[in-house]
Amino acid sequence: MRKILVILTMLVLLISCGKKGSKNDPFKDLGNNKGGNSSKQVNEVEKYNLYVGVHNELLSFEKSAGDYFEDAGAEAQFQKPSGSVSINLHQIPTLIQKIKKATEAKPKWNELDKAAEGLLPIFEELSPLAQDMKAYFDGKDYTSDNYKKAQEYHTKFLEIIKKYDQAVAPFRTAMDKKVAEQKESEAKMYQKEGRIISYNRMMIMNTAEEVLAEIRNQKLNGANVTTGDVSKFKALQEKLIKVASEYQNAIRDQKYLEKEGIKDNSGIKVSGLNSFMDETNDFKAALVNLIERIETKKAVDQNTLSNSFFLENANGTPENMIKQFNELVGEYNRSIR
Repeated sequence: MRKILVILTMLVLLISCGKKGSKNDPFKDLGNNKGGNSSKQVNEVEKYNLYVGVHNELLSFEKSAGDYFEDAGAEAQFQKPSGSVSINLHQIPTLIQKIKKATEAKPKWNELDKAAEGLLPIFEELSPLAQDMKAYFDGKDYTSDNYKKAQEYHTKFLEIIKKYDQAVAPFRTAMDKKVAEQKESEAKMYQKEGRIISYNRMMIMNTAEEVLAEIRNQKLNGANVTTGDVSKFKALQEKLIKVASEYQNAIRDQKYLEKEGIKDNSGIKVSGLNSFMDETNDFKAALVNLIERIETKKAVDQNTLSNSFFLENANGTPENMIKQFNELVGEYNRSIR
């Protein structure tokens, strides 16, 4: 489970529409006979965003499962912890609900819907076990049976997680394809409408994703970060600096703000654009820290490596890059609403 957390990241939402009431609004004919194509576009974006919700909830679930494995170990033998065991898989009911809603939504996406449906029985099987485990550890029942029941729960949990790992792989593959399709469509729309701010904001996200992809391609983590090929990250740094500069210039230009339907420079929308710029700068700084750690061959100390919280907050670690990326995603999703 910990390896999963290294390579997976949050996804961004799409809005695929002009400002309501504007001449660029592709959905302005909804409700009349001319709105067929726009209605389909709305449905596709809504369904995509439902799946983004599923994807990001899966990440939250994996982090919670990872917290349990940090305490109890990921081997067949339950590892008696020095302290308490954290097991709170609160995401399961939400995941079941979100998966059902996404798969039932129109239009039908055969590959992605089928892959998502394959996850349902796993979470339905896991739900009662997760409840039993939480009650057992929260109530400290292990003090009366010397962790006997803990081993039984641990064995069952490992079996279900193995099923999950197998089932989530085709979901990720199908999701990656759909993300690529939607992003390409979104970028073309922004260019066609002259929405330079939205386009450059998306290009920042694309470049940030390239950084994460390079971390994945080089198989980097806190333990081996000093072995990274810094030239690849320096090239991406230059690319990120360029697109971030273009975005910053655009959000200062009134004509581009008006393209986004923004007429008041002091409004909430402008504040959101500036907040995204601030988060972009934080991501850029994190990338500098990563480059410097690789160049100076500064290894991560064992104390930091042994604690996921310390690791994701340590400057220059791949885990910190992932954390910064997810924060960038969160700000992106807030800025487009």
